[in-house]
Amino acid sequence: MADTKPHKLKIIAGMPAFNEDKYVGSLVLKVRQYVDEVFVVDDGSSDDTARIAKLAGADVIKHETNKGYGAAIQTIISEAKKKDPDILVILDTDAQHDPREIPNIIKPILENAAECVIGTRRKQQKKIPFYRRIGQKVILDSVRVLSDETLTDSECGFRAFSRLAYNTLELREKGMSISAETVAEAARHNLKIAQVPVSVTYHEDGSTLNPVKHGFNVMASIVSMISEQRPLYFFGLGGIVLMTIGFAFGIRVLNMFTVNQVLPVGNTMISVLFLVVGSFSVFTGLILRVLTRRK
Repeated sequence: MADTKPHKLKIIAGMPAFNEDKYVGSLVLKVRQYVDEVFVVDDGSSDDTARIAKLAGADVIKHETNKGYGAAIQTIISEAKKKDPDILVILDTDAQHDPREIPNIIKPILENAAECVIGTRRKQQKKIPFYRRIGQKVILDSVRVLSDETLTDSECGFRAFSRLAYNTLELREKGMSISAETVAEAARHNLKIAQVPVSVTYHEDGSTLNPVKHGFNVMASIVSMISEQRPLYFFGLGGIVLMTIGFAFGIRVLNMFTVNQVLPVGNTMISVLFLVVGSFSVFTGLILRVLTRRK
């Protein structure tokens, strides 16, 4: 007689950590209430993060040196492929996220409404420092260009992935821009993405990253990804802007020549320069788009 026992879902949580011995122990204990297994990727910490995580009941995978947030996420994805859970939950170890919200994060996957679920902090915008909100808005708009996904928050580290999702994603970014890359990769592979409101708590000692430097680094990586994945948009739009400036200078040259009967050499050279560079940029975008689509 066939076995009719229902399949018990296996849910695991992976957490990237770097010098988080202050929070990691209590967080692991809380997360264990909602998942079958917890593992922490210690990204080259110099404190007791690994030891405390083990004492709290987590498996620990240790990077000997600090490789970056993205590298830690890649290790989590790789480990998930080995463990083969039905659902992988990822959350930060700086106590920003509330483990009690794990059931909400995984709900769209359980209901087959999504393969990737990303937390959104939109309802708690007032709790987020103003400078962070500005940076998040700029990054979010850039991610929309990259992925065509109309998300309200692309940088939240509280996420969940189905087996299909974590086996499909091919991530390369080593830094914080991996959050944006994850969205772009999910969209590229036509994975269904959902967002779930989550709470957030910012601590004065919760982040070791300079927010301005962090923002510029993420933006630089996103711009690089846009140039690779959407070359016509990147080079074409830039080329059109340059050509428009060139035409404006060209009209100025014609007006000056008509009035004074003298060719303004400086303005003429600027017009030609912008027109040539703009045209070259547009054609570059067209060529790269063809090559990208073939690839």
